[in-house]
Amino acid sequence: MPGSHLTNWIGGPPRRDIRWPDPDGAVEVTAGPGDAVFFDRRIWHTRSRNHSGHTPKAVFFGYTYRWTAIRDDIAPIRASDWLGRLTPVQQQLLGGAEDLGGDHAWGHYPEDTPLYGWLKERGLLDPANPPLKP
Repeated sequence: MPGSHLTNWIGGPPRRDIRWPDPDGAVEVTAGPGDAVFFDRRIWHTRSRNHSGHTPKAVFFGYTYRWTAIRDDIAPIRASDWLGRLTPVQQQLLGGAEDLGGDHAWGHYPEDTPLYGWLKERGLLDPANPPLKP
């Protein structure tokens, strides 16, 4: 859904077993074996039903702003002596959220995170590119 990263909600079925029409403006992305698709992961996206006889395999790499909470536990940073000596911004950049209360240690909105506040104090945010429009 182009532009959907600017909102925090999208309509959908009340249950997963109910067929629902594609939202207005939805774009189908078709890819073949070996293709790579790059998109902003904040864009509302989904897979479609596979009607072929082949099982597709995909790899999803997510790069995001640090005020978006981490979702993977591949290389967790556990509470230690040194983590407590870091500033909140440093803790956030190093993925220390797990030790500070979990997935949304600083809240659910960019404005609640240490890095966002640090950037805002220094005038380093571009108002033409807001992280989220409610």
